[in-house]
Amino acid sequence: MGNYERFVKAISGEQADRILTYDFAVSRKLLARYGGLDETKKYSFPLRRGRTAASEQIVEINARAFKGMGLDVVHHIYDPVKSWMSSKIENWGRFLGVKQDGWEVTQKGGADWITKRPFSNLKELEKNMPELPKYEEVEKWYKPIIKHIKEVFDNYDLVFVGAVDGPVNDSYTYTGMEFFMTAIYDAPELVSHIMDCSAKLSAYIAKVFAENASAPMLFMGEDIACDTGPIFSPKFIIEQAMPRWRRISEPIKEKGFKFLFHSDGRYGELLPIIFDEFGADGLEPIERNGCNDIFEIRRQYPDKLLFGNVCCAVTLPAGNIYDVEDETLELIGKIGPQRGILIGSSGEVGDSVPPENAETMYRTVHKYGMYPINIDRIRKRRGEIRGKLKTRRGE
Repeated sequence: MGNYERFVKAISGEQADRILTYDFAVSRKLLARYGGLDETKKYSFPLRRGRTAASEQIVEINARAFKGMGLDVVHHIYDPVKSWMSSKIENWGRFLGVKQDGWEVTQKGGADWITKRPFSNLKELEKNMPELPKYEEVEKWYKPIIKHIKEVFDNYDLVFVGAVDGPVNDSYTYTGMEFFMTAIYDAPELVSHIMDCSAKLSAYIAKVFAENASAPMLFMGEDIACDTGPIFSPKFIIEQAMPRWRRISEPIKEKGFKFLFHSDGRYGELLPIIFDEFGADGLEPIERNGCNDIFEIRRQYPDKLLFGNVCCAVTLPAGNIYDVEDETLELIGKIGPQRGILIGSSGEVGDSVPPENAETMYRTVHKYGMYPINIDRIRKRRGEIRGKLKTRRGE
């Protein structure tokens, strides 16, 4: 059975022969070890006029690395040279008519941040407003990309899930969070327009993906929570975000595909909005370390898909291989028999994660995630490694 068939069965609630691995791997170490990344070379992603030799190569490097480290399903292509945020700003210019001067991106804490914008007040923002995108331009850009990725990933028996930005996340990334929060009240018409532009761009990408799908699922990244709970009120999410989410999900749902919702942080009172009112089919990731309890979420929503959830804040970067194995085994043993889970980190695998820890996580899923799940075998193995744990209590 190939991974595509496994994936279709897994997201449809059917039992495949094993649990799949899924993650957001942005590690230079893993890309070099398994993909052959050479950091003395420059790589790029196809952005303007179809593919280039370099862009084809970075897709190939990612696919080779993902396969080598034990990943089955991903939603991204990682280019360690080209900043993700810089690419976002370029796309704002390409599709939303945003001027490219006046922006500055800085890497801090392993993430990219916009540290300078061409505006700092409402009057300046009015002069730097995005424009609504054109579908034909989005299709011309994205269609060859998704087709090429699918072609390469098929050769490696990998599944590539489509991905878009959520309108709230993308809009406050554009303005800055503090500015966005005040503009909600001081200039709601400007906020509404920015969100409309972002939502329409994501809806167009979703439509192109639906017509040229590499897999029957789309991922939407919409960071609307932090480790203490929701950033935005339920009222704002229901009135301002959800109608735009529906426009993005519409072409996906029309095809009968699944819609995967992402937000960092503690879901809290947003969870029933995401699942019950909006109707997302699954969550990615399920951030833990005091944020969310994946086992409680499964209890409340037994039919929803769960992606994660080995802790990327403690276990993966600071634990040893036995901590990683134990946490992975816990997920396999407690949720695996019920199906509907793809296992990976609770957020991402970055350069702070030792390669052997990432390898252990994926290898454990492949070894112990075979159906029917052997609970006794898992229990026995957890007992064998209990005395070797460093960050876990072995409960």
